[in-house]
Amino acid sequence: MPSPASPTAAARDLELRLGASAMKVLLVCHRYPPTGVAGVERLSAQLAESLTERGHAVTVLTRDPSEAPPTLKLQREVREGVPVHSIVGSGSSFERFPLQEPALERIFERVLVEVDPEVVLVTHLLNHSPGYVSVAHRWGVPVVLALHDFFMLCPRVHLQRRSGDLCPGPEGGQACAVHCFGNQPDPLLRWSLRSQSFASALREADQVTAPSRFLADAFGARRGDAKPIRIVPNGVGPLGPVLASEPSADRPLRLASIGVTVEHKGFQTVVDALRLAALPACEYTIFGVALPPLSRELQEAADEVSGLRLRLFNGFSPTHLPVLLAEADAVVIPSIVPETYSIVAREAFACGVPVIAAATGALPEAIREGDNGWLFEPGDAIDLAALLQRLDRDRSLLRRAAAGIRPDEVTNVEEHCDLVEGLLEEAVGEAAVEDGGGPELALMREALIDLDLRRG
Repeated sequence: MPSPASPTAAARDLELRLGASAMKVLLVCHRYPPTGVAGVERLSAQLAESLTERGHAVTVLTRDPSEAPPTLKLQREVREGVPVHSIVGSGSSFERFPLQEPALERIFERVLVEVDPEVVLVTHLLNHSPGYVSVAHRWGVPVVLALHDFFMLCPRVHLQRRSGDLCPGPEGGQACAVHCFGNQPDPLLRWSLRSQSFASALREADQVTAPSRFLADAFGARRGDAKPIRIVPNGVGPLGPVLASEPSADRPLRLASIGVTVEHKGFQTVVDALRLAALPACEYTIFGVALPPLSRELQEAADEVSGLRLRLFNGFSPTHLPVLLAEADAVVIPSIVPETYSIVAREAFACGVPVIAAATGALPEAIREGDNGWLFEPGDAIDLAALLQRLDRDRSLLRRAAAGIRPDEVTNVEEHCDLVEGLLEEAVGEAAVEDGGGPELALMREALIDLDLRRG
């Protein structure tokens, strides 16, 4: 086994072949295409492939939290030219803590030794362990941690309690114990430990990025005196030419949304708004995953609205968006939980389509009122209905907003990779890492795991 932070002979040969500026990068993500095709998964693949094309040696470590096998196993393969190591089995740790962290950290350390990276890039820690940061630092490897949602704060990801109410934060784990997980054994100790463990990882990471000012501010206090969180907008892959047609008063208003039909996406607000707006005719299409029971409820509600045609489409490739949105007058993002960036808004802009968005989270950062879209109060069907009536009466507002979309409102994959590559190089250049996490957190975690095992 090589000593911590000491390159092997093979690694030195690889560095010579790739050039002095090439880096060995271990990219950690919760899922990876084709097993995961949502925003962060696609972004992780874009980064891995782009960095590889630039001459860096990238290895991906991801998770497949299937129930089988019952114990964690490491599988290796190559996907699109990128070596991918998948930790398979043992089930998901979503909303459960602590569970598999010690075993995950042992596998992570094994991969560190095998890959011998110069830097670790973490794009998501769902079904992984926050202790990875401490393990990497023990081996002298710096860590760049990318935030994309509230998972580091909230075990339910969206800062939404089981009641449906929005949550201001974990309060050191106390809010989690009281509002969401009070039925679990030792809830206050369990979720306080989870809060401290992720706070430690966030504080100890060498660089932390967020795609929006909103998300950076949400985590700023937890970052403490460490380097400020850097804003790195997410990249949108190439979509081809703009095919959007001009809005016309001669046809129904055409709206589109993109996403899975789950409650926090807020699609019900759009159907309710269209019922209140009582437009002569309207077409509303949801592209993504029509997940029951909400998909059925949406269809039933839409069937009761005179003049409304609702269509739900299952599955699509992002490269199809210019065709899918070609007839859309606007893309509606009606989220009732705070959005931390919204790739959907940028994909709509890239397709030449203005956006109607709930004024929550980072969405106001994307919208220039009347110039590229409009905002409405989250969950407020009356406010949205009034806006839709105005747009239906005056289609020139839609045409002006479509024409007002600026190229700089969409960050492409290469620009995103430039920013990430610069931060990775900065972290490698400084390489001033220290042990993180603290042994007391590991001891508390292992004591809880032992208790849970004894309980059966």
